[in-house]
Amino acid sequence: MSSFLARRLEVLSDIMFGVAMPVPVYSLPLPGPETPLTSWYVILRPLRGPLVALGCSFFFTGIFWFSHHRRLRFTRARTRRFLFVTFAFLFLIVTLPASTVLYGHDPFVPWVATLYSAHLAVIACTNEVLWLSAIRAQPSRPWQLAIGPGLLAFVFLAAAFASVWFPKSIPVLWVAIILAPIVDARLTSQLP
Repeated sequence: MSSFLARRLEVLSDIMFGVAMPVPVYSLPLPGPETPLTSWYVILRPLRGPLVALGCSFFFTGIFWFSHHRRLRFTRARTRRFLFVTFAFLFLIVTLPASTVLYGHDPFVPWVATLYSAHLAVIACTNEVLWLSAIRAQPSRPWQLAIGPGLLAFVFLAAAFASVWFPKSIPVLWVAIILAPIVDARLTSQLP
């Protein structure tokens, strides 16, 4: 990829990530000025689900952003297919606020939990495909670079399948997401 195109793609992706990360904030059911101050718990209770969804999405999007920029640094792919898959990845990131807002309002409805988990799984799988294509484009690149993104894809796929039957259990699986960057850092710390 030419350095000019790589820089342009990096700027475009920063804009898209920058839009997608804060958008769910605008859907928070904030109390109006006429709300009586009875108890802070009563006022904040409706915000619990949306804030948890917002925090999770912000954290997950941050992991994807870091992985995306790391991949752009290693990318030497010059194909249109790579560019289109990158655009698909960025489109999935930009549409994440829609499923985040749905999940924040009804997290234990099975189809909502499945939609949100599946959306994250598709993003993670697309990220893994992009990593594999970047590694394949330059065979001298170590295959271990794809382990962290692959681990993310595996956990998000497991959460998507589990959410169909056990929508209340998927936040427990997401704790494993924290381990993916740690494992990735350990395995790739000595790589060039």
